[in-house]
Amino acid sequence: MFSFIRRMLKFAGEYAGGIRGAFVVSFFDGIFVNVPIVVLLLVIMKILDSSIEAADAWIFGSILLAGIIIQCILRRLYLGLSSSAGYKICARERMNIGDRFKRFPMGYFTEGNIGRVSSVIAIDLTFTEEYGMTSMDKVVNAYISIIIGCAMLLVIDFRVALISIAVSMAGIIALNGIQKVAKKQAPIRQKQQEAVTSAVLEYTKGISVIKAFNMAGDKAENIKRTFEETRDRSIEFEEKFVPPSIRYDTCFSVGIALTVFTATYFSFHGSLDIAVMIMLAIFIFRLYKPMQALGALTGIMRVMEAGLDRYEALKNVAIIDEDGKDITLDRFDIEFKNVTFAYEKQDILKDISFKTPERSVTALVGASGSGKTTIANLIVRFWDVQQGEVLVGGVNVKEMTCDSLLKNMAMVFQNVYLFNDTILNNIKFGKPDAAYEEVVEAAKKARCHDFIMALENGYETFVSEGGSTLSGGEKQRISIARAILKNAPVILLDEATASVDPDNEKHIQEAISALVKDKTLIVIAHRLYTVRNADQILVIDEGQLVQKGSHNELIRQGGVYRELWNKRMSARGWKISADAV
Repeated sequence: MFSFIRRMLKFAGEYAGGIRGAFVVSFFDGIFVNVPIVVLLLVIMKILDSSIEAADAWIFGSILLAGIIIQCILRRLYLGLSSSAGYKICARERMNIGDRFKRFPMGYFTEGNIGRVSSVIAIDLTFTEEYGMTSMDKVVNAYISIIIGCAMLLVIDFRVALISIAVSMAGIIALNGIQKVAKKQAPIRQKQQEAVTSAVLEYTKGISVIKAFNMAGDKAENIKRTFEETRDRSIEFEEKFVPPSIRYDTCFSVGIALTVFTATYFSFHGSLDIAVMIMLAIFIFRLYKPMQALGALTGIMRVMEAGLDRYEALKNVAIIDEDGKDITLDRFDIEFKNVTFAYEKQDILKDISFKTPERSVTALVGASGSGKTTIANLIVRFWDVQQGEVLVGGVNVKEMTCDSLLKNMAMVFQNVYLFNDTILNNIKFGKPDAAYEEVVEAAKKARCHDFIMALENGYETFVSEGGSTLSGGEKQRISIARAILKNAPVILLDEATASVDPDNEKHIQEAISALVKDKTLIVIAHRLYTVRNADQILVIDEGQLVQKGSHNELIRQGGVYRELWNKRMSARGWKISADAV
């Protein structure tokens, strides 16, 4: 219990002082919560002595009212110091982990960790946020109440106090049994939560493919099995707690019965005043109540600890720019020096060297899977090379922080992702502090202002997550507007027109022309005729740089590029023949 409190205080960081102050307030609250019991004792004694008067009602009523008011004030102080702390702490941690995410190697997100990340952020932190502070309150309140209660009993009758102390010690021992079960079962429960989150994400992301290939039944069976396993683990989690919880509750049930019996016995034999006996019979039910609550609370706390273990493991993932420095570049040429890169054990790039002069256009061409996109990802340091160097402006990207590198980069991906927000905010993602007029100007350059204004709410129109409410061409132009607004000196294009219709392609080509003016441009090209005028073309084949030069030079050389060119030209003339219909 106390190890949990120490951990939560450490987790709280700058908010720990307020929580400690709340514990002090809780101590005094624990004293004043017993005022009604003391008043009750005095009233009963007066009644039994036949000495109660009308004035006593005012006196005892005033004491009771004062005690209640003081307790309300103390409770309000406690809540003010502690109750909002959980939300502030978890908000801070979400922002911190979000900042770390952008510095994780991209490989972390492609190794089956999406379900884990989602589960930790959406379930573990939320659980801690909602139950962390209240759990600490109940733990502190339980121990303070039992200490103050037993101290009161020592003053009233040491024999009854010894029974209560013995019951409390037995309860603490029984509580250790619950904690052992919780410590073992909580990580299993959280692991299963991760599994069900991963299964749901996989199913929803792939639902279009599942439906298109009529596999809904098979895939539904997989997710059904995960749900059933989660149900079984949850039931098992509860069942494991039954025996130790019964033992724990029995301690207090026996303690209450023993105290009432003992107090009654002492009273009948004249060694305990009957007024005190009545007060004890009432008070003993109140005394153990906070301690009894710890039985159910133990499982909650262990689940929180298991969640914090997973969260701390997430925080301890090595960030890619741990040793990076904030460096300001004064030029923006790009150079690869003998670069070799592999995903796990599979070689993707093999000893590649080239240089892209500042304010020039370099096209990367080659068959699918040859390594073109990997080169772009290494430039922006989504991954790090195993051998060789990637330099931007003469500086090795490994020497820079991600922020100082990426502020000079803008990427336009083939598959555009828009956030569940307004079009205005999606464009401002390229420059969060941009004025409205700047956004509009960027949208006009990206040839998307007209279709945005045609929408019912214009720039304030909400788009669904991923941009599913817009066409592919519209999303593409919004992403280009985002890049134009950022106005970065280095632009990376992953064939922005590969999957759009001819009308949209015309608009996007115009938008790209506005985007890349006076920039260092790296473009991944599938349609070779779009890069005929590039300053240099790099031909990548099976992870190796096999040719480089201008379009005309490469056509004269023959080899892989001319072969690709001839295939593309043949494909442009392809049509379905009448015989095939």
